[in-house]
Amino acid sequence: AGSGAVAVALPIETTTAAITDRTVSSLGINERIGTATTDFSGSPTNRVHNITNGVKYLSGLLVQPGEEFSTIEALGEIDDKTGYLPELVIKNNKTIPEFGGGLCQVSTTLFRSVLNAGLPVTARENHSYRVIYYERGIGPGLDATIYDPKPDFRFKNDTSGWILVQGSVSGNQLTFELYGTSDGRVSRI
Repeated sequence: AGSGAVAVALPIETTTAAITDRTVSSLGINERIGTATTDFSGSPTNRVHNITNGVKYLSGLLVQPGEEFSTIEALGEIDDKTGYLPELVIKNNKTIPEFGGGLCQVSTTLFRSVLNAGLPVTARENHSYRVIYYERGIGPGLDATIYDPKPDFRFKNDTSGWILVQGSVSGNQLTFELYGTSDGRVSRI
């Protein structure tokens, strides 16, 4: 009394995750089925921030058998309230700053991991002009631009098990790994 401290009772609701270490084996997530890494060296600070921020929205997502995955839907709102900063984007053949500039590094890397897994791509567009970040180590033509609501990068899980999407940033490199059940398919680019 007299110190200004007030005791407050907070209601707590405990929920169990839908996917746990006990249930994950039933989903068919047994091995890595695809991976890709891209290099974004030389990117401005805001671009690096947006790449790292975008990866956190996609990492840990599960795609059930038969489901079509939408990068735009998975990312959700792309604005300052979801942690994005203004950075250059290509819009109407012009390069202008908008929230989320750099997210195409995320969609491009995910696209390449999907290609390497041999999964069907259901929606994908390249940029309206060449961007060096997407050509390093692979050459032109294997990028995937996104802009809400479209273009979007989409793929379908046509495997018998669920697919786990895992993304990470280390230094100036972005990696996506897809985990699921291999059915023996081979992809060549």
